[in-house]
Amino acid sequence: MLKGARMTRYLLIAVFLSSSVPQVAAAAPRRSSWTDGKFSAAGLIGYGIGFDSSNEYGFGFGARAGYTFPFRLYVGPSFIYYVGTSPANNVTVHTFTLAAEAGYEMVFGPVEVRPFLGIGLGNPTLSVGVFNSASTAYFALMPGGVVTYNFNGPLSTGPFVGGDVHLTWLPAAHGVNDLSLLATGGYRF
Repeated sequence: MLKGARMTRYLLIAVFLSSSVPQVAAAAPRRSSWTDGKFSAAGLIGYGIGFDSSNEYGFGFGARAGYTFPFRLYVGPSFIYYVGTSPANNVTVHTFTLAAEAGYEMVFGPVEVRPFLGIGLGNPTLSVGVFNSASTAYFALMPGGVVTYNFNGPLSTGPFVGGDVHLTWLPAAHGVNDLSLLATGGYRF
């Protein structure tokens, strides 16, 4: 009889343990399974350092919006307007860029890093006085990277802040190139 009681006790312990496993698993915190794509929108503000003497860039501001697919590929447009400089009296030089960007979202601890390539248009404008201006749109390549911190955790829905560093290269413009250092902040939906 002792063997039957011991067997019953083992059976009850096994039933108890197997019934408690689902509750323990349900109580354990779920890992963030980032399986849905996410939209994001962000503002940009900073400075473009031109590689020529007149610096067609200077203070800049703009925006980007995009979609990150579940496999972390980011695509979207960006627009940046650079106020430029005044190299002489009544002469101002400014530039805007409009690009389609593609990049890959990576996570390193609490931050997200996205190297990207932007392809689009760069349009430097030279204005003399109020009514005289000359403007030409050029093909633009904009390789760079974005580092962001999301307040709700990496790749989560919510607000984020960060920095953007990229080159603007207008191959046909001969000298109208820059390095942009921009702060960014936005929201991922």
